[in-house]
Amino acid sequence: MGRIKHLISIPQPETERILENYLIKFGANVKRGNKLVSWTQENGFYNTSLLDENGKEYASSYEYIIGADGASSTVRELADIGFYGHDYDIHFIMADVIFDKKEHLPGTSYHIDEQGFLIFVPMPDNVVRIVIKKDGRLPSPRPVPELMEINHYLSKYCNISGEACKLIWSSSANFFNRIADENNKEKVFLAGDAFHLFSPIGGQGMNTGIQDAVNLSWKLAFYLKGVGTSELLATYRSERFTAVNQVLKSTDHDTGLISGIVPRKSIDAVYYPEFCNRDYYRKVLPLKYSGFSTLQDSVSNSMAGQHVPYFSFTSDGFEFINTYDAFRTGKVIIFSARKDFAFTSIMKNDSHFLFCCLVSEDLNFLNLLHISHEEYAVLNPDGYIGFTGNEVELIKYLSSLYRLV
Repeated sequence: MGRIKHLISIPQPETERILENYLIKFGANVKRGNKLVSWTQENGFYNTSLLDENGKEYASSYEYIIGADGASSTVRELADIGFYGHDYDIHFIMADVIFDKKEHLPGTSYHIDEQGFLIFVPMPDNVVRIVIKKDGRLPSPRPVPELMEINHYLSKYCNISGEACKLIWSSSANFFNRIADENNKEKVFLAGDAFHLFSPIGGQGMNTGIQDAVNLSWKLAFYLKGVGTSELLATYRSERFTAVNQVLKSTDHDTGLISGIVPRKSIDAVYYPEFCNRDYYRKVLPLKYSGFSTLQDSVSNSMAGQHVPYFSFTSDGFEFINTYDAFRTGKVIIFSARKDFAFTSIMKNDSHFLFCCLVSEDLNFLNLLHISHEEYAVLNPDGYIGFTGNEVELIKYLSSLYRLV
């Protein structure tokens, strides 16, 4: 058994509630249980036929379609986009449960033996998420685990926890490692499970899907407002394929280790469970699972394509107090120690851009990005560094992605 310390987990329903409430503030209406049936293309628009939550058919027309409709995506099928990869000959069951006695429960931990594993993840409100690996593909119809089955595996893998007394939610699913051939075809985009399916190890499925949405949303908004070029919109494909392929590779590797697919003679398989004894698994793995270490681009000798590191600014002249607070501006932010940037006047008059001249106390931010005080850095609304370099290269970069004049 290996224990991970300081892991913070938020249940998916709570994440959905937070996001939905935020959308409602802007007048958005989230429809649940609606289903796309078909579409026809006419004059650059998709005329769709849909079913509402009561199964009643209605029609609506859209210029763009973003398919975030899950593993069996109708959008992906109608767009004739392939979905390749492999499926594991294992499945998992999971449940959210509550225990009577909470004081002796273990922390976040993986309990592993030669036959399988159980993952124990405490969450808010005394809820514990249990994930159990089982051999073979899921039978049909898909079983819904009951409390008796969960307690059976708790006694087998984690008997110090005792029995759970209440089952709040349970489900089961197969293990996948798949990615779509394309995430953009004409005016159709794919995101989330419609674009990629991972093993649940590390809990990166929903997180990566949200990262897809964040990457695409600001680019599509800039493009529709006439600010971004088609080249900006095209970066969704390249950046998200770069990021997703890393997650596919790492989850495949980690699933092989924890499920026993990788031979025990592998040095990784020997040491993997002992998180507390391995510097990599204590420091690097959390960053990988959170997405902060995922690259969206690979630029030689540059931090472009990497998530911006945290930095708190001294200057009170910005619209934010640190690099993570900067995301809420929704703007493309250019940082420099120089005041004579060629496009400064344009940036001041355009609500989509922000030029920030760093005071001397904040020059360490440029050092953090490994660039000189004569160079520039661009921070995108999705939290990733878009560019670092000199002014000539910066103007070329900006001119290719944005309509600045």
